[in-house]
Amino acid sequence: MSEMIRRTYRGVLMVAGGFDGGSAERWLEDGNADLIAFGRLFIANPDLPERLRLHAPLNSPDPSTFYGGGERGYTDYPSLAQERGEAPRSVIDGRWR
Repeated sequence: MSEMIRRTYRGVLMVAGGFDGGSAERWLEDGNADLIAFGRLFIANPDLPERLRLHAPLNSPDPSTFYGGGERGYTDYPSLAQERGEAPRSVIDGRWR
């Protein structure tokens, strides 16, 4: 499908759905897409960019907790820091800028 889109569409192409770090890198390297979006993996991995950068294991999303109820499934997935026994860092520490 991406080949057909690339033949007719000349703009920036963003794709999503079912990607992990390796498959996203391959799609970008092969020119099948310009950007890869992550949804469910971001829910399950609050530190997804760091995990992808380090090639760290990813938490598996639990779809039964998506889009309803309370905070379960949105705030209880462990970060790499927590898995290493470190205290969580503030998201607003300015290092992302």
